[in-house]
Amino acid sequence: MPLAVDSLVTDLMFKANAQIEQQQLLDAFGGLEQNPDVTMLDVDRLDPRMEMELSPSMPFRRRGERRLLIIDGSKAPMRESPEDPIVPVDLRPAKEQLISIAEKLPIRLGRIFALGSWGDAVLVARTARDLRGVCLIPWALDPQVDQDGKRRASQLSQQEFEAKLMAFEKRLDELDEKEILASLKGVSFERRGELLIVDVLEQDGTWDLRRSLALETQLAALDRFSMIPGAPSAPRVAEPPKAEKPRASTQQGPAPAPSAAAPAPAPVPVKEEPKGPPLRFVDVDGRVVLVFPAERFDLDVAAALGKKDWDAVVRRSDNLPGASRDKLQRDGGGWIAPLEFLSEVFVDGKPLTKPHFEQHAKAVDGGVRALEVHFPRFGPAVLLDVPGKGRFVSSLVEHAGKVAELVRG
Repeated sequence: MPLAVDSLVTDLMFKANAQIEQQQLLDAFGGLEQNPDVTMLDVDRLDPRMEMELSPSMPFRRRGERRLLIIDGSKAPMRESPEDPIVPVDLRPAKEQLISIAEKLPIRLGRIFALGSWGDAVLVARTARDLRGVCLIPWALDPQVDQDGKRRASQLSQQEFEAKLMAFEKRLDELDEKEILASLKGVSFERRGELLIVDVLEQDGTWDLRRSLALETQLAALDRFSMIPGAPSAPRVAEPPKAEKPRASTQQGPAPAPSAAAPAPAPVPVKEEPKGPPLRFVDVDGRVVLVFPAERFDLDVAAALGKKDWDAVVRRSDNLPGASRDKLQRDGGGWIAPLEFLSEVFVDGKPLTKPHFEQHAKAVDGGVRALEVHFPRFGPAVLLDVPGKGRFVSSLVEHAGKVAELVRG
């Protein structure tokens, strides 16, 4: 039968090489084969491009892992309009059925979602790693988000996209179970035996798709990506959510009367950018260089530059062209900033003094003097004393003369 958009989908991903008999499947489904509105779709027998359109699972699934979609069209469409974020159907029986299936069959991951819409109402897995992995699929497949989770103005190159896919499994090693579950806020979480169950259903079983986006963001934790894929993420002190007491199955009696409509989620406030003059952007030998005013540079900024966290440095109000932003994210860049005191930089592990600078600094054109130093929380840098302009520090160690020209200009 044709697939109806906005049908209820139960998605089952089996463990590698799991041997499942048809009768075993039917028994676990509790007689779903008797319902003419239910379609069992074996996506592995289709053209892979069809799965990418329906609901992509690459690169989450591994070789030998089967996938089965159970599509219930008996109530399709579940919403009057696909733009409506609320699915006004009690999905608690479907959740309990998914849990029952996962308890009986070798399921690696189970999901409930609406055909044609992104986001999950219920997730059931045996490891927190898999919960996070399925929520990282959008990151992995987005052609404009790079390996570090930063959005580009243009698409990644083929090489960059392939490198991101190769980093998928490594990213899953960066957080342990406690760290993954500690990120969950405002959702329902419980354990049943070895199963981890997460859902965003309301008390009456209805589903707000906007909460699914929040769940995906929490579990994906792009902000916890390590600088080196696979390295442990920086620790965050938090406790995993307490498991809720399982609700009684709705199949044992009529569902309770729906409670008053839950208030719409409060709009997420837009974070106001700090005030201050904009950065200046210049090109040095094909490299993007940020020129900081004094008000925009401190040790925290230096630390962000050391981590190549350009999004923490460049603001929307700086109006950096999209091509330059992409180049900065892809190839890195340099920077120049004013310096007030010589003691802010170090030489041989000690704060720089004026006598040391006078003795060891090298002359550059126009009376400029330069000395290679160490800038705290960043690394190697060059210090310049520019007559009439003051002192400056820059990452462009090999371009002291060019830095002096930019400062003067």
